[in-house]
Formats: sequence, C-alpha cells, structure tokens
Amino acid sequence: MKPERLQKIDQVFQSALDLAPQLRPHFQEEAIAADPDLRREVESLLDAHEQAGDFIEDSASDVAAELLAEKQILVPAGGMVGHYRVEVLLGAGGMGEVYLATDKWGRKVALKLLTRRRNRDESIVVRFQQEAQTLLALNHPNIVTIYDIGQTEAVHYIASELVEGETLRQRLEKSDIDLQEVLEIAIQIATALAAAHEKGIVHRDIKPENIMIRRDGYVKVLDFGIAKLTEEYVTDSEALTRRQVETAEGTVVGTAPYMSPEQVRGLAVDGRTDLWSLGVALYETVTGRKPFFGDTTQDVLAAVLQKEPPPLSRYAH
Repeated sequence: MKPERLQKIDQVFQSALDLAPQLRPHFQEEAIAADPDLRREVESLLDAHEQAGDFIEDSASDVAAELLAEKQILVPAGGMVGHYRVEVLLGAGGMGEVYLATDKWGRKVALKLLTRRRNRDESIVVRFQQEAQTLLALNHPNIVTIYDIGQTEAVHYIASELVEGETLRQRLEKSDIDLQEVLEIAIQIATALAAAHEKGIVHRDIKPENIMIRRDGYVKVLDFGIAKLTEEYVTDSEALTRRQVETAEGTVVGTAPYMSPEQVRGLAVDGRTDLWSLGVALYETVTGRKPFFGDTTQDVLAAVLQKEPPPLSRYAH
C-alpha cells in the first residue's frame, strides 16, 4: 500500500477515534462516503482498535499496514496451535490476533497469537510474555483467567478464558446505560483493580475496549499487556529480572484520552493512574463524550495536562 494511502487512513482513523462512538457513523458517512474502500479500511481499524490495547506510539498507519498486509490470517480454521484447534478469528490489532479455539479437553478458549511481524521483535515478545506472566499472578473473578502460555513453531500464544459478551465500548455504541448499571460496572472494575494493586500491578490502559461485560452482567477486565509492577512491590531478588520487562520512565504508554497526567509526562505511575483512567471511562459512559479530546493525539495529551473537563451535570440529566 502506498505511503500516501496509509497517511490518509491514519488521518481519518485518528479523527474518528477522537469522536464519541455515536458520532462516528455520521462522520464516516460525511467524510469518506465517496471512497468505499477507505471507509471499509477505517471501519476495520476501529474494530481492531477495540482489541489492540497497544502502545500509544503505534500509529494507525502501523496498524493499517499490519492488517492490510496480512489478510491471510495466522492460522486457518481447523489449524492447530499446540494442542489448541482454531475455529474462527475473533479480532486483530497491532499486537496480535485472537481466535476462538478448543483445547484437547473440548474447552472453548480465547487464543491470542503474536502477528508475524511482532514475533520478530524481541521487545514485543517480552511484552507479550509479560502480559501472560502478569495475569498468571492474578486470581480474581473480575479479571480474565489465563490457562496456558507457550510457543510453537515460532508462534507465541496465550490461551485464556473465553469471555462471551460485549466490550463496554460496544455496549456504549448500542445504547445509553442507566446509572444503576454504570455503578455496578464501576464497582466490579474497581474491585478487580484493587486486587491487582494489592500485588503491585498497575494496568495502565483502562478504557471501554478493555472492559468486557458478560451476558449475565458480570464484568471482566482485559488486556494487562502494558501492566507494570510498581517499584515498591519488587523485591531485591526480582529487581534485575523485572527491570528487563518494565517500560522505562520517560516512555509514553497508554491510550491518549484515558491517560493520567503522570502517564502523559512519562513519569512513574502507581495504582492511582488506573483510578484516573477508570474515572475517564465512567465519565464517557455517563455522558457519551470523552472528557479530554482534540484534533490530534498531541492535542488530546495537552488537554489531559491543561484542561478541566466540563462537569457531568452539563450532559447527564
């Protein structure tokens, strides 16, 4: 794909992300109705964005190139990854692809694989493995359960609990959520975060895409892929190993509208940054609008540092 085409995809994708979910279809209709191929590509990226949970420095162009260059999925239906039989692709993003699969006992699992390009990047492989190890250290009913991690034929995978339902983002795009349901969702997310924080683990990317709501209303927090052990929790004997997988101070990690000021500035973070992000997600859930927004990612980051969001009472009635 030509660079100028990727740049156009990047521009439209970023513009769509800055809008409230309910406004995106109108924007796409107005902005790119005359280019059906572009619209399909942007819609594909928006869907993938819900699964990605990736570094903020991964541009839409990188994700677009990844998705469009790899139309052939990593594993076809019926293919095997270790002792997991793949059934169907559930989603794809910058980090990898997630499949519905069945293990040797007939249990349905979500099988997350690194993409081919990511498999060749040692730092990404380390982060992928860190995600699995982080989740293995957590045991909580509101956090997705990891069953297995491994590698086969140079493909790295994580097999986890299959959570059937919809993300909070998908729920918001369908209809408004009443206040009682918002409170129930908030309590379950906060309970999961409290359990992680007790172990010194900070999620650092709480957003509607990483909150799954089961059909029975039960909430699961997903994607601890950029979680970080807080420094005060790491023992001296673990320190050297942990530092190899932690993100260095000064690196901006997260998803722009939900990042805390400390994240935006590249400073060390603790559990309070997750509470900030949860507050942002709840603000959006109640009002249908992000509290921090702008025309570009840099504008959004500046808004986080410099602006006070409008009071909830302006939008909630």
